[in-house]
Amino acid sequence: MVDTTGVIPATQNLLLAARALGLGATITSLHPDVQAEVRELFGMPDGVQVVYAVPVGYPQGNFGPVSRNPLAEVASLDRWGEALPGA
Repeated sequence: MVDTTGVIPATQNLLLAARALGLGATITSLHPDVQAEVRELFGMPDGVQVVYAVPVGYPQGNFGPVSRNPLAEVASLDRWGEALPGA
């Protein structure tokens, strides 16, 4: 099994950096039908695994500010519906 523990934080940093530069990006996976083609295109050796594919580009239209719900509306402590202290 391939160790992918560093992939998640690296991808998060990529997504945050893209957003800061006004770029749109998202985490995707490769469909099995194109996996072999991608491996050949990039000359990937055996034993190297594609974990995520992250398309990055300039969004079409307005790419406005991000809005978030209050923490108390989206998080619980210990049990569903239990409010977080101070939230």
